[in-house]
Amino acid sequence: SSGLAGPGRTGAAAVGATPAIAVQGLAKHVTDTTGRLAILDAVDFTVAKGETVAITGSSGSGKSTLLGLLAGLDVPSAGRVELAGNDLYALNEDDRARLRARHVGFVFQSFQLLPHLTAWENVMLPLELAGLPAHDPAREMLERVGLGERLRHYPKTLSGGEQQRVSLARAF
Repeated sequence: SSGLAGPGRTGAAAVGATPAIAVQGLAKHVTDTTGRLAILDAVDFTVAKGETVAITGSSGSGKSTLLGLLAGLDVPSAGRVELAGNDLYALNEDDRARLRARHVGFVFQSFQLLPHLTAWENVMLPLELAGLPAHDPAREMLERVGLGERLRHYPKTLSGGEQQRVSLARAF
């Protein structure tokens, strides 16, 4: 079963501050030919702003399902998720997408970099789509992940680790 790392949780939260994520009674069930399968059942936790949390578990334990539910990419069978003080599932799909664009970044296993864009352009893209300044913030984030010298390189010319760092810079 997946779980939130306890002693390794870090970050300081102001007392009474709105949590970054609050989960109550979250469940996801599916039905297949063998019957009803509980992927997640009665999950409760809170993540404070600035806190670092690791979701760990064996393959097939529901980690990806949980992350999809936390981001509003899937709909739970039961329970509630508050993201930045917003009841995620009280929102329609378009409003969830807007909330996700403001508060959620993803790093996929395959990195999902656009091959025809440079590292810099890949990081600028979500900022530009959101109507935010992109050039300097993207350059600064790539420098923070150690890729300041690789801004104009295309994904195919970057190592796997460098591609992962571009993906991280884009998520941040």
